[in-house]
Amino acid sequence: MKRKHYTFLIINVIAVMVLVSCSNSSAGENSNSQTDSESTPTESGSLDIAFAADPETLDWMYTGASATRDVGWHIFETLLALDDDYEVKPMIAEDYDVSEDEKEYTIHLREGVQFHDGTTVEAEDAIASIERWRKVSGVGKITDEYIDSIEEDDELTFTIKLNEVYSSLLSDLAAPKSSMTIMPAEIAEEAGEKPLEQDQFIGTGPYKFKEWDKGEKIVLERFEDYAARDEEDWGGLTGKKEAYFDELHFQIVKDSQVMLNGLKTDIYDYAQGIPADLYEVVESDANLNPITYINGYSSIIPDKSEAPFDEIEVRQALNYALDKETIAKAAYGNEEFYNLDGALFDPEQKALYTDEGTEDYLASDPKKAKELLEASNYNGEEVVIMFANNYDEYEKIGEIAKQQLEEVGFNVKLDSYEWATYLERWEEPENWDIVIVGWSTRFSPNELGMLSPDISSSGWYESDRWQELLKEWAATSAEEDREEILEEMNKTVYDELPFIKVTNVSNLDVKNENLETENDWVSLRFWNAWKTEEDN
Repeated sequence: MKRKHYTFLIINVIAVMVLVSCSNSSAGENSNSQTDSESTPTESGSLDIAFAADPETLDWMYTGASATRDVGWHIFETLLALDDDYEVKPMIAEDYDVSEDEKEYTIHLREGVQFHDGTTVEAEDAIASIERWRKVSGVGKITDEYIDSIEEDDELTFTIKLNEVYSSLLSDLAAPKSSMTIMPAEIAEEAGEKPLEQDQFIGTGPYKFKEWDKGEKIVLERFEDYAARDEEDWGGLTGKKEAYFDELHFQIVKDSQVMLNGLKTDIYDYAQGIPADLYEVVESDANLNPITYINGYSSIIPDKSEAPFDEIEVRQALNYALDKETIAKAAYGNEEFYNLDGALFDPEQKALYTDEGTEDYLASDPKKAKELLEASNYNGEEVVIMFANNYDEYEKIGEIAKQQLEEVGFNVKLDSYEWATYLERWEEPENWDIVIVGWSTRFSPNELGMLSPDISSSGWYESDRWQELLKEWAATSAEEDREEILEEMNKTVYDELPFIKVTNVSNLDVKNENLETENDWVSLRFWNAWKTEEDN
C-alpha cells in the first residue's frame, strides 16, 4: 500500500521571512508590493533590472551562485519546489507516492508541460535531469549516495528507489541551490558534467532565454506556451506563475549609486543588492520602495588544501584575530541589516536553528591569535584575500580583515575581481588563500556549500565528522534528534574552522513605485509582476 502526501508535507526547513524595521518607518511595510495594490495585472513591454553581478552561467543546476539562481529560476523549474511557507509542493510534478518502507518514491508528472523548444516534458527528461544533478550539484552528490535506481514506469511516471531510508530526498529535490532543474533528456546527457552552453538554456519556466551580452545584459522573453499551475496561494517557487512582461532585461550594473540614479530617472525599474547604509536615502524618496529579506550570511573561507591554512592552529589564529562586530559594522553600517549570530542557519528558521555550540563565534583575542601564529609553521608568506568587487560589503570586509590580520602577524594582500573572473579564479587554490563571499539563505544542511567535501566552495574541506553528521541528519526526521545533530554541526564548524562566519545579513533591493512584485521572499522573482498603468 502506498500513501500520497505532498500537499501538507512540511519539511524541516521552515523559515519566516524577516521584514526589517528601519528608521521611523518599517522597511517591511514598504516591501508589501501587492498586498495593498488595487492595480490590475496587465501585459507590458520590458522590465529593466539593475543586476549587481554577471553570472558565470545560467545553469541553475550547475552552481549555487545567487547571481545564477536569480536569473535561472525564471528559465528553469523543478519537479518539487518550496512555497511561500517553505513547504515542499509539486511544480512540474503533479504529485508523488511514498512506499510504506519509505524507500520508493513514485513521481507523477503533469501532462502538457512544455519545454521552450516546443517538446513536452516526459519521464525520460526528468530521469536524465536527475542523473546529471547527481553528478554536478553539491546537493545532488549527497543524494546520489542513497539512490539505488531510477526506473521509468510510463511516459509521465518514474520511481526513485533508495538503498536506505533518506528523509531528506524531497527537500533535496526542492532545494533552491544547485537545483534539480528539468531539461530535455538530450541536453542533460549532452552537457554531462559541464555547465550548459547558451543554446542549451532550455527549461519550462515562464520566461525563456533570448540573449546574453557578457558583462552588459541578459535578456529573457515571455514563454507564450508556458504551462502554469492553478494554485494562486502557494507562492515561493511554485503555484501559479504568469509572465506579464514581453522581456526581462538584467542589466549588469556594478555601482550602487548608478543603480539608484537609474531608478530615479526611470532607466531601471528594479535594483538588486543596494548597500544597507543607503537605506535612508531610499526611504526618503517617495518614488522608491525598499524590499528586504533575510539573505544568509557573509563568510571568510580559508584554503585548507595547502599552507598556511591547512594547519588548524593557523585557522584558529585567523578566527581569534577577527573582530566580527567591527567588521559587520564597517561592512553593513545599518544595524537593522545585520545580526551577529554564529549558527549555521537563521534564527527565523525555527526547525533548523540552534545557537548551541557557537560559543567561540565572537571569541576575538588578538593576543591569543599572535601566540598561535608564532607557534605554528606559518613563516610570514603572503596571504592573498580574494573577493568580488561587485559588492561593496565584500571590499569592506576585506579591508578590515586585512588590518586585523596584519596586527597579529599575517602578511596580507587584497585581490579583487569582477564576479565572473572571481568565480573562475576561485576554482584554483594557487590563486587565493582566503575568499570573502556571502552565502544566501539555505534550507537544509545538504545545501551548505561552504562545507561540501573537497571542492573550491568550501576551500577543499574534508571531514569525516561532518559527513557522519549529514548521514545522521538524513536518517531521522525526529525534531529532538535533529536539534542535537544541529548542535553538533555547530560545534564541528568551530572545532575544525572550515570557514569563519562574519554575520547574518538582510538584503536590500529597491523598486520603482509603479512596479508590482512578490519579491519579499528570498530574492528577486519577476513572474506575477507587472507595471501599473501610469508606468506603461
